Amino acid sequence: MIVSVHIPKAAGTSLRIALERRLGRRLLLDYNDRPLRRTPKFEARRARRAAAVRAKADRLLRRYRAVHGHFAASKYLPLGPQARFAVFLREPVARTLSHYRHWRRMPDAPNPIARRIFKQKLGPGDLAEMPEYRWIYADFLGGMTLDDFAFVGIAEEYETSLELFRAVLGVDLPVLRENTADASEDTEFPPDEIARVKAAQAGNSVLYDHARRRFDDLCSKFL
Repeated sequence: MIVSVHIPKAAGTSLRIALERRLGRRLLLDYNDRPLRRTPKFEARRARRAAAVRAKADRLLRRYRAVHGHFAASKYLPLGPQARFAVFLREPVARTLSHYRHWRRMPDAPNPIARRIFKQKLGPGDLAEMPEYRWIYADFLGGMTLDDFAFVGIAEEYETSLELFRAVLGVDLPVLRENTADASEDTEFPPDEIARVKAAQAGNSVLYDHARRRFDDLCSKFL
């Protein structure tokens, strides 16, 4: 079973739609954990949902070919050795700016971060410095390392990544480009704002560099 972690603004929407087209009902979508919400309410929700995975692991393996969504990867470790983990990463500054543009276009969204950006007139540096975003990659990995993942894709090399996905995981997916309307030039933001984003995302940059090396190693092995 493929366990595909969708980090926001890192090609996950395109991958989700491709998986839906290829796998249909054999794809489980898991988008209700809210990994970036760090309140007791959402922590309790995630604990309940993780316990449900442990309780029905055998049934999940029989029914589904893949699960994809916003969750910490370690949630699905109870599936055992049949689970093969997959994730896409994106250069952190570009990912943060993309996420900022996304929230800025949605002032009426129920997401509290989107409301803060609109009401407090926050910039991308403010977003990058939020605790939820400083370690977003590590949070979605959930304590696992990138070496634990059978597949590591790079959003900037999406087509090659899909070739690797097919070679490693045995699923041939169509090349789609969804939810890319926010990919404008970084020149819309002043240099000092970009510098704030870069400084705040240093930890994510370390993981992204690791992802690039893992991606290159997998391509050398499988392509």
